[in-house]
Amino acid sequence: MPLFQASKLPFFLHIAIETASACSFIFNPASQLPDPSPATRLVLQSFGGLLLSTNLVCLAFVARPFDETTRRVAAALAFWHAWPCWRAYVRLARPVVDGTGKDKHKGELVKKTLGGPGVHLAVHVGMFVLFAGAALVG
Repeated sequence: MPLFQASKLPFFLHIAIETASACSFIFNPASQLPDPSPATRLVLQSFGGLLLSTNLVCLAFVARPFDETTRRVAAALAFWHAWPCWRAYVRLARPVVDGTGKDKHKGELVKKTLGGPGVHLAVHVGMFVLFAGAALVG
């Protein structure tokens, strides 16, 4: 088995990308939603933990041969990446949904987490395509 297979690239990239996201959700949940309640912060932190668990799954699959099970997991992760695409699209189309837009005190745009919705959309569309390719082509 070669040291690196192109079909495993999305698994490696997922680990890198979602580690940053998970840390943001866990350590700075208020950066994800405007003025979250304590209960909402706990849900966001739990979501960060869930993202880290997907990284552990990806680690398991980069360490094994690419097979039918790997294809199915790639398809599942492609499906997962469709949802952050949707969130980013909605945030771009209607910035008021997440409280971004003009800051009331400074009159400038509020800083966006990890590049903002445009970056999120591009990254997650790319990940969707890579995982879908791995699922369909291998």
